[in-house]
Amino acid sequence: MDFKKILVDFLTSFLIVCNRSIGLILDPYKIMRKISLEKDYWQPGIIISLIFIYFKFIYYLREKMYPATFIYVSFIINFLLTIIFFYFLAKVLSKNKKEINFPSFLFTFSYSLLPTLIWFLSTSILFIFLPPPRTLSLLGKGFSVFFITYSLSLLAWKIILVYLAIRFSAKQNFFRIFYMVALYLSWFIPYSIFLYNFKLFRIPFI
Repeated sequence: MDFKKILVDFLTSFLIVCNRSIGLILDPYKIMRKISLEKDYWQPGIIISLIFIYFKFIYYLREKMYPATFIYVSFIINFLLTIIFFYFLAKVLSKNKKEINFPSFLFTFSYSLLPTLIWFLSTSILFIFLPPPRTLSLLGKGFSVFFITYSLSLLAWKIILVYLAIRFSAKQNFFRIFYMVALYLSWFIPYSIFLYNFKLFRIPFI
């Protein structure tokens, strides 16, 4: 394949990812609907690659028991398990099983990783410039309030994106989505504790 065409395709997809990242903040419903119909595999590839770069970055920032590549592979396994779980559950619950396709889950759940990536990256950068322990002064307390507000905002955005990812990929109503998420958490929470005990992830990257 022509290298120039690959480069053009990559840059085009990268710009689309940037544009849609902003769109998911301003109009998540409309943008996630478009993403669920996407066929450009460069886009999830770019997001997953950015996460790989993050794991390499964090490896040199803090002491780790495991190599960055191993942690990254663990993340990929967790990510695929999540997609496969919702895909097969949607197949079971759906009346029209032909409407449910795996790529739609791959695209929507890849974009739902953006709040996670932003939060982990920003906390890592803060670790460099404002390492713990932090003081109980007025500035210290003010920073804590800001950070909690910032984290809750990203969490709310994450929940919205995950809901919309399931909504458009699984094509289910609110109550069935709630049921699917409850089933997911019933095994993912114990699984996360297992990963925590092995010091792979203190907070699941998902």
